[in-house]
Amino acid sequence: MRELVENIYTNEYLDKILQKWNSGILEENAFSKLPLQIDFYDSNIGGLKDRTVVIISDALRYEVGHELYTTLADDPKSNIRIDTSLSVLPSYTRLGMAALLPHKSITMSDDYTVLVDGMSCDNLLTRQNILQRYCDNSICVQFDDIKNMKKSELRDVFTGKQLVYVYHNQIYARGDKSNTEDEVFVACKEAVNEIADLIRRISSNANTHHFIVTADHGFIYKRDKLNESDKINVRDKNAFVNRRFIVSNEAIYEDGIENISMGRILRNDDNKVVSFPISSNVFKVSGGGQNFVHGGSSPQEMLIPVLNIKMERGHIDTGNAQIALVSMVQKITSNVTVLEFIQSEAVSDTVKATTYKLYFISDDNEKISNEATLFADSRESDARKRIFRMNFRFKDKRYDKNRNYYLAAYDEGSSEEIWRHHVVMDLVGESF
Repeated sequence: MRELVENIYTNEYLDKILQKWNSGILEENAFSKLPLQIDFYDSNIGGLKDRTVVIISDALRYEVGHELYTTLADDPKSNIRIDTSLSVLPSYTRLGMAALLPHKSITMSDDYTVLVDGMSCDNLLTRQNILQRYCDNSICVQFDDIKNMKKSELRDVFTGKQLVYVYHNQIYARGDKSNTEDEVFVACKEAVNEIADLIRRISSNANTHHFIVTADHGFIYKRDKLNESDKINVRDKNAFVNRRFIVSNEAIYEDGIENISMGRILRNDDNKVVSFPISSNVFKVSGGGQNFVHGGSSPQEMLIPVLNIKMERGHIDTGNAQIALVSMVQKITSNVTVLEFIQSEAVSDTVKATTYKLYFISDDNEKISNEATLFADSRESDARKRIFRMNFRFKDKRYDKNRNYYLAAYDEGSSEEIWRHHVVMDLVGESF
């Protein structure tokens, strides 16, 4: 099944959509159809009077940003909007991070160093120096440095600041390493939870209520290891070669590769050329992972979220720890079924422990299984440690495959039904 899904994703979805997308990217007015990442500061920050926190999450592709949007939209204290922005090309960290800073010019030197207004922007300090040229009361901080701060410490960081850039690196840190790239889905979920929790903590503890969340680039992920036939061999030793792009002085003319001028991307007279595969193939380079890639021209890499969030002033109410069904179950074929559930967020100052009752019911609310109790009280930050296995044994009776049956979850405290999941009862020899 996994192999079938992978083949459909690659051949029926990715390859087809990338062909059409890249045809559009090469059109003359392609970079006027969507808001551009290179205009981020002027479009979103310039002229703001309220203290604003910009959270830049490395490799937070649009779909993950939308999951964050859904998470925060459920909070009655938040007012949130999500938009789409088109990243720079190549869509990789150094150029994307530069595009999100205020600037008069972005250039790439002959040794492929990215400069903002002629200055380096490769680390936190240099980015802060650039930011402070445009906003005096500004600062750049790493998420890891503030995630565990106490209330008084958070206040010290934000007091007197007009603009704070927070750099978050959960997805890229895991996905871009060969030994952890298969954890990228877990990293995406954890990134959503970390950012949502940070926004709530800053809002309630540091008198800050306006947040913008975006990314430097997205990514493509495929589970299968790449075949040699999927790798494009390039021999230009003077080029800047990445798995999903090449920057060089001359365009590369080979089947499956297109080109665009760097000057068009950066709005200057740079004569260098960006070459990129029009499929999900990669250039052959040594080292690093192969399944998690970015830097190319696909919508998965170039379409990034821009979330604009305003949290209501005052105390942020706590909410119950939520649970979700992890197991993919559509049909019940055994008298005993084991299912996995996940506690969506760790218990914290804003997420309180909750007890749930779970059991199967018919469409007339007859209970047809035992009742399982799930204590959603985990404080583990690692989502994998918040997964629970529950056993369900079904009543020995005849089931009608044409009737509707459900797995239902109830809040034990309020007896409120939280959700129900539809299943087909197909117990051999016991259905009709």
